[in-house]
Amino acid sequence: MNKNKFKKIPVFDISIGQQEKDFIKDCLDTSFVGQGPYVKEFENKFSNFVSCKHGITTTSGTTALHLALRTVGVSDGDEVLVSSSTNMACAFSIVYCNAKPVPIDIHKETWQMDTSLIEKKINKKTKAIMVVHLFGQAVDMDPVMQIAKKHNLKVIEDCAESHGVEYKGKKVGSIGDVGAFSFFSNKTITCGEGGMVTTNSEELAIKARGFKNLCYGKENKFIHEDIGFNYRLPNVSAAMGLGQFNQISEIFRQKERIDKRYRNNLKNIKGLNIPAIDKNTNKYIMWVFNLYLDENFGISRDELTKKLKEINIDTRDAFVPINMQKILQKNSDIKENDCPNANFIMKNGFYIPSGNTISNEDIDYVSEKIIKLKKNN
Repeated sequence: MNKNKFKKIPVFDISIGQQEKDFIKDCLDTSFVGQGPYVKEFENKFSNFVSCKHGITTTSGTTALHLALRTVGVSDGDEVLVSSSTNMACAFSIVYCNAKPVPIDIHKETWQMDTSLIEKKINKKTKAIMVVHLFGQAVDMDPVMQIAKKHNLKVIEDCAESHGVEYKGKKVGSIGDVGAFSFFSNKTITCGEGGMVTTNSEELAIKARGFKNLCYGKENKFIHEDIGFNYRLPNVSAAMGLGQFNQISEIFRQKERIDKRYRNNLKNIKGLNIPAIDKNTNKYIMWVFNLYLDENFGISRDELTKKLKEINIDTRDAFVPINMQKILQKNSDIKENDCPNANFIMKNGFYIPSGNTISNEDIDYVSEKIIKLKKNN
């Protein structure tokens, strides 16, 4: 009897080592649970890892995006071009600045922003481009940076799902003006909840540190220099993040193992598509293992994931894109059919169990069940 039949196989799990526990205990023992030395050490080590001179921790990936946008000057009435297929934190962070998100469609084969569509969306109100490096891949950054330079636009990189990923030898988060990382519990490394803004600009780093810390005054702390935010990451969270970071090479090895095994198990299955890795992503690091179906599979995505759930295999549907969000269509010219490829992936894309600790046995079991469900229909 297969023991997998009776246990749930989750989409995500995390590996927490002894060092994370020791660092957190140290915070508790020394009473440095708010601000403390782990924050600076985590900022320094992670920003150096992604080839940036400055790292500014925040309370979440969402606040990292908001802080990045505010730091580069996005404000009332501006427009920001952004990949449509993404977590809504991207769009909402733009709205927090009283600016407007303008969705850009994706490549169906890679799920990454189609950079050939950017320039036709630029107008006098356009202030910035927010690229989203999804599922461990990189957006094609050369044309993004060329367009930004031509039109004097700022570039924000959302790297929530792409820790350590490289584009043509450059780490994502170091290519644009600012990067934004998430350390939520399902990310490559986690603080439980947290984020970081990265940049090579000292000027932007100073601004970001000010904004995240309520814009306290230099001479009199309580005469504030601007409207700031309390986005300070607690020391205890940074301690966990630092412990996670110290095992990042092992986490990457596990992700490579999982990715290779799924690719081998699920290759050449008619109607089941594994997104292509863009040729410019010269260091791909899987976040979670994503797939999409077409009409040749025999059953729909929703039918497949329902059947998988019945046998305790967890899945997640692809993002509902920005152009399909009713709340963002209000008082806007955003239309549902603006991004057909993002809409296709919304209906047909999903991801399967691929947390760091999933066993080869469980990977094979999930793969076998997907193949069997196709054959039975």
